[in-house]
Amino acid sequence: MSDKEWKDIEIGAEVDVSQIMAQIRKRIEEKQKAGIYTEEGIAELAEARILQFAEDAEIDSALLERLMSPDHSWNINPGYIISTHRSGIQAKMIVLAKKIVRPFIRLYSDHLISRQAQINQYFVHLIHNLVREITRLQINHSNLVYRVDRLEREKDITERRLKTLEQMVQFKQPDDR
Repeated sequence: MSDKEWKDIEIGAEVDVSQIMAQIRKRIEEKQKAGIYTEEGIAELAEARILQFAEDAEIDSALLERLMSPDHSWNINPGYIISTHRSGIQAKMIVLAKKIVRPFIRLYSDHLISRQAQINQYFVHLIHNLVREITRLQINHSNLVYRVDRLEREKDITERRLKTLEQMVQFKQPDDR
């Protein structure tokens, strides 16, 4: 798919996944025949696969956009804002109490939250790279299957030619018995 075709698809909009996958498969076949595959092409196919996985898992489109963004806005932030939905003096007292207790709670929770943020970032990076590598391996596998099939056809043709030649040689030799 060209960049224009990808830009026409909105995350969260109703998308015909089978149509997109058919277009991707068609492009793969064309590029396989030409023997051309670039890193950008593989990244594009991997992104399409991630979108398909998200669609199958029914992930919220806003979360998917945040997961795909390079700024890591999806990750846990240990610096939370203290607020309340109440109003009046009672609200001010609750916010003050939370602010007083916050440093003691953060002694126990900050290292856990920061470690979880690191783990989350690692897993997102790992999953993106795994999908890209799986896509690359599937392309290579398809190329190898195509080459094996072509070699088998050539082998069959060569065997038939050989049999024909053997029959022609046997037919032309006189029987000396």
